[in-house]
Amino acid sequence: MQTKASSRPACPLEFKEGKLLPIATLQQWLGRCGKEVKVYEGSRLVPPERISIGDHSQIDEGVCIFAGEGVEIGSNVHLAFGSSISGGGRCILHDFVGIGAGTRLITGTELVHGLTNPTIPPNLRTVERSQVVILPHALVFTNSIVLPGVTIGEGAVVSAGSIVHRDLKPWTIYGGNPLVAVGSRSREGILKQAHQFTRAEKAADPI
Repeated sequence: MQTKASSRPACPLEFKEGKLLPIATLQQWLGRCGKEVKVYEGSRLVPPERISIGDHSQIDEGVCIFAGEGVEIGSNVHLAFGSSISGGGRCILHDFVGIGAGTRLITGTELVHGLTNPTIPPNLRTVERSQVVILPHALVFTNSIVLPGVTIGEGAVVSAGSIVHRDLKPWTIYGGNPLVAVGSRSREGILKQAHQFTRAEKAADPI
């Protein structure tokens, strides 16, 4: 007797779990690829030679990275579904950074004194390239927007749906629009955990 499960047609792609790009492909195309990097199919990394990714970092499906002047991703960094880096400038994500789903990191912008957008010849546009720097252990939660020229301090937290238009202090929790400090994090406790974690990883590494 045929069961319901065995009588089903092949599972559609939309119902299947995501697949990882082969590590050999990442090592071949990326500017630098660390150990045990996870990049899911369905993400876009353009151009790959301007993107470097450190050990144990993960890029989910639906992430778009348009590297512009270059993107440097540290170790143990996570870019969640639907987040993006764009704008044509430079972006640096240090170790243990977390980027929430739908978050936008913008590294450049059009100046509105003349004609705008890529359909216009470059000599008639004014585009300002800048950078976004997010220091270790910082977290930027879902659907936030980080504007060009911003540095987010070590361990800082950006609450969901925020617009970050200025530099943020280390180990401070921010929320609201306009963004204000609403709390703080334990620097010593988090750095201690990170040190223990890193030591354990090194001890488990056979190389």
